[in-house]
Amino acid sequence: MDINKDNVLSIKDLVVHYETLEGVVHAVNGIDINLGRKKTLGLVGETGAGKTTTALSILRLVPDPPGVIKNGSIILDGKDILSMSESKMRSIRGREVSMIFQDPMTSLNPVITVGEQIAEVLRLHEGVSNSEAAKRAEEMLEMVGIQGERACEYPHQFSGGMKQRVVIAIALACNPKLLIADEPTTALDVTIQAQVLELMKELKNKFDMSMIMITHDLGIVAETCDEVSVIYAGRIVEHGSIREVFKNTMHPYTEGLFNSLPVINNKQAKLKPIPGLMPDPIELPLGCSFWPRCPYAFERCRQEQPVLRSFDGTHSTACHAYDISDFKLKGRC
Repeated sequence: MDINKDNVLSIKDLVVHYETLEGVVHAVNGIDINLGRKKTLGLVGETGAGKTTTALSILRLVPDPPGVIKNGSIILDGKDILSMSESKMRSIRGREVSMIFQDPMTSLNPVITVGEQIAEVLRLHEGVSNSEAAKRAEEMLEMVGIQGERACEYPHQFSGGMKQRVVIAIALACNPKLLIADEPTTALDVTIQAQVLELMKELKNKFDMSMIMITHDLGIVAETCDEVSVIYAGRIVEHGSIREVFKNTMHPYTEGLFNSLPVINNKQAKLKPIPGLMPDPIELPLGCSFWPRCPYAFERCRQEQPVLRSFDGTHSTACHAYDISDFKLKGRC
């Protein structure tokens, strides 16, 4: 595979299944991702779309069993992740790629002080002494806005927002090249969400990192990301820069996501939810996975899976309707 040195991450045709007693769950179905250095990519989609499984694949943390990476390649900073030994992967996690998980309440060990949890990462990956690790742990806490002397306290002594700051400090302790944030503000109130997002943006610029932001919140994507990939049923259905996707929405599913948002300057406007539910990943429909919910679907959509094609520079979508010369979306509410 050709390696683009301008990309910190290149994923090609990633396929991940969960082989259960009920059947094979088709979680990720041929995803491609190219993430440039110092860039932030948003992965957007409903619960169960395959966002977290994609992220876990990058760290080789897909639970096995039942999870199996069936196909694809993952190149992280020129290194082939899927061909590495487990011992080599342990040296990569936390040092070159780190992940902030969804719930800060359960991400921390409740019986170990927060300072020790940060210091453990530094000792493991950088081989520093206990005293040096403790000192740098306090510095990391200060960097995320927590007093260094609180390093000797336990997770239960911190609020939800503070716990998330501790998790961020752990993730950034070794200055990774790639940070994956899996819905990092889900359990936080709106005010704390804004503070955490602003902190993550500042630290990303400070450490010259690339970042993947996994979320279902289009507002967070607009605030933090350079590019966005919209995922539905384990496939990317639209990709482009923030301006391209937000100003010139192409895929009917993306249109549905925008139409589901309240209109601040029109209190009379009604929300337009996407009808139906995402398909069962054990029994995905033939053709386009979105056609049972799509207002534009026609016979070809029911029979043939569309491929992701570029229509305008970096803006691409997977939709048969664009083979019809006069096709246009209905527009947002």
